[in-house]
Amino acid sequence: MIWQVDRATEAVARKYPLPIYATTPTPQDLGGNFEPANWQHRLRGMDVFPAGASQASPGLIIGEFRAANYLQGLALTVCWGGMARTSNRYIYRQHSLEHIYDVLDKCAKDISQTQSIQSSWNALTQQLEWTNVITSKTLHFLCRALGFEDNPPVPIDRGVVLNYVWPGFRMGIPPKQRADVGGWDGNTYAAYSRYMTAILTWAHLRQPAWTTTQIEATIYDENAP
Repeated sequence: MIWQVDRATEAVARKYPLPIYATTPTPQDLGGNFEPANWQHRLRGMDVFPAGASQASPGLIIGEFRAANYLQGLALTVCWGGMARTSNRYIYRQHSLEHIYDVLDKCAKDISQTQSIQSSWNALTQQLEWTNVITSKTLHFLCRALGFEDNPPVPIDRGVVLNYVWPGFRMGIPPKQRADVGGWDGNTYAAYSRYMTAILTWAHLRQPAWTTTQIEATIYDENAP
């Protein structure tokens, strides 16, 4: 994928990298139990979940997005990310399901053509009023469904990444240089690009290089309280 690299972040991420102790990547979370009947109201009348679906796994999510079953993929992503409780308020809101489907469909087409998520990020955070958390998780699986496996966007969450990984990384930067490095919080594409710049840099520092998915899963596991 084509990324907007933040040079200040890249420089310190390379010189003062976040400690990563694992010698092999931590597998991505396999997802929790999924009961299709509890999510059917998040689909249009003609939509159905895959027969036998019982776990909101990355493989199932990617398969649904690859088949252009965007509402199924989104519901599974919400479940995988543990966002069900607040999904009505922060994700589905007052949007019609058809509108959400259309926005995700346009995102998939734009990413395929441009190999960039910038327009899609702006569409999800502005048109659907999504947070950086659900936006990043949805684009992660959508991009992987489109074949971008080496350096797809990865999830950013408040509980671990913003509350532990970012402060830990920042503390490792000499005080005189900290002011030059922007934070990762907020819904702007620039803030997310700074986070992805660090992820990409640390992925490339591994020998052989890891995917961004592997880096994110590993640092999440190592920094979770």
